[in-house]
Amino acid sequence: MALGGGRVQGSQIRISGMSLIEVMVALLVLGLMIVPLVNFFLTGSVFTAVARHDVTALNFAQEVLEAVKSAPDNCLGTVQAASSTTVTLESRASGVDNEYKDFVIATTGGPAAGQVRKVTSYEGAARRVTVDRAWDTVPAPGQTTYALFRVGETGYRYAAAVAPDAQDPNLRTVTVTVYYRDRGVQREVSLTTEKLRR
Repeated sequence: MALGGGRVQGSQIRISGMSLIEVMVALLVLGLMIVPLVNFFLTGSVFTAVARHDVTALNFAQEVLEAVKSAPDNCLGTVQAASSTTVTLESRASGVDNEYKDFVIATTGGPAAGQVRKVTSYEGAARRVTVDRAWDTVPAPGQTTYALFRVGETGYRYAAAVAPDAQDPNLRTVTVTVYYRDRGVQREVSLTTEKLRR
């Protein structure tokens, strides 16, 4: 037989390959390896989604904490009077109309604590804040404390607490808790710091 113009003498051509059983075993081994890998990637994506919620909630809690911490002392006080949609602030609050418009007011201690509302208007002479929706529980005059601050909009529900320090009258303990749902489970992130009176 001649190949490419030459002659091949006394050689045999051997053809080798895989049998059907060998192919089936190789596919089975490959299938057994792919199933755990796919499961690994699916589980990883679930944990990534949970971590994303945790990090976003933590960042928002940090933002609120810094806003409360940096609020001037006249933005913290005790409710003087209240109705379903208004709160009268302490006399040291600003006397300028709409000074606190678009701020957030949080009830930070006492009865009705843990509520957050957006300020829609402010009457400076009366020191009265009007909020965007009715209070779940109307703040108790002389007992409920508040904090006014600016913070960005978010879909997270949160609460802020400001408590006096038992050992130093110039310090206050600020705690911010952010709540969110992840796959039907209620979760929360909480941060605490101290605020110096100024």
